[in-house]
Amino acid sequence: MSANHFNEATLSHPAGAIYLAVSNIGQVGLAINENSKLTGVEVRPDGLVRLERETGWTVINPSEVMAVAWRSDTEQTEGQFL
Repeated sequence: MSANHFNEATLSHPAGAIYLAVSNIGQVGLAINENSKLTGVEVRPDGLVRLERETGWTVINPSEVMAVAWRSDTEQTEGQFL
């Protein structure tokens, strides 16, 4: 496995959602739960990031992402922001 690819064995499976603030689009949310696990993350050779879930995949241009937040379904916190 390359340093730019993480598979299901290296990812934990908390329930919650990832929110991205994307330039020219707005807020994008990805639910992560028992029925829609994050199974892989890959930085592609073209620099785009591919997020794989059991229900499909998403490709994100990291240069367009202005903020990232994680909101847990199990913890009563404000979330984690990057």
